[in-house]
Amino acid sequence: MSAVQPPALVLLTGGTGFIGSAILVNLLQKGFSVRAAVRPQSKTTTFHEHLKDYIDSGKLTFVVIPDMMVPNAFTEAVQGVEGIIHTASPLIPTDPSVEPEEVIRPAVEITRYLLEGAAASPTVKRVVITSSIAAMYEPHEGKYVYTENDWFDTAPKIVAQAGINAPGHLKYMASKVLGERSAWSWVSENTASFDLVTILPAWVWGRDVFSNPETILSSSSNFYLLNPISEAISGKLRENQYLSASEFVDLKDAAEGHVRALTTPAAGGERIALKGGLVTWQDVFDLVNANPIEGVTVPLGNPGAGKNFTPEKYLLAEKSEKLLGMTYRKPEDALLETIRSGVEFGWKP
Repeated sequence: MSAVQPPALVLLTGGTGFIGSAILVNLLQKGFSVRAAVRPQSKTTTFHEHLKDYIDSGKLTFVVIPDMMVPNAFTEAVQGVEGIIHTASPLIPTDPSVEPEEVIRPAVEITRYLLEGAAASPTVKRVVITSSIAAMYEPHEGKYVYTENDWFDTAPKIVAQAGINAPGHLKYMASKVLGERSAWSWVSENTASFDLVTILPAWVWGRDVFSNPETILSSSSNFYLLNPISEAISGKLRENQYLSASEFVDLKDAAEGHVRALTTPAAGGERIALKGGLVTWQDVFDLVNANPIEGVTVPLGNPGAGKNFTPEKYLLAEKSEKLLGMTYRKPEDALLETIRSGVEFGWKP
């Protein structure tokens, strides 16, 4: 199976985003050349501030794609590239009145046009697409262990029935399912010189590589670590909820997993989940109480109660370790780094 190695040219979409920017830095540090797809030219300002040396040397270049949801949108962008990492996709909508198609359509159409563009270029060897474990979590009764064989195919059906009244997180889940399904369907129905890998991260938490303060906002992934801490302090998160568990992966590890999906020959044709840890809110409070952070005073709860806790349902993400050789950061380091960066960027619990 085809893999891509430095110093090959890689097309990256979503490079200004939380995960995409970490992937960008990882690629450059490993010696790849990167062509970052941006919509307005103004989006390159951040790159010029933080990655000037790579730009000056020609290792980082840009292609402006004003509208990724039109046929042939990627025709120019894919010329001469050997690998593509596609991270650009709608986030969890914070506006409850958003129409489902505003979230689902970009996830499906941009993916399709990207694959069509890649197929038209003889140089492309591999395409890596960011999905999410949200695309896996089909409801099951009782105990259940999720793997890459699982799909949350019920989500699009629920959203189709509920329409605009569907919860925002469910619209997002439906977009991830349909976006990833469309990618695998396209590959099975068409002849192409490249192979496909999809990466499904758990919650991605960590310090933004460009120190973007927007990573504390409700539209960000880090919010889903920071907000429950705020709710515990205010009393909104009750003590009987402290053993609620979340699966997550550190931002740097999420970036590493994407790049390894590009460079590992055996990854071709695979669906690979990334998970660095499982943590309860009690674990988070124990960690912060043992490692004080100025401005963050968390409840005591029942110290140690989360240590050996196993939820009824959880993800088994062994494939990333066996196939990609992933070794994940200590969960404690990732959690503390995220909380400290939140304080630095203005989060007030």
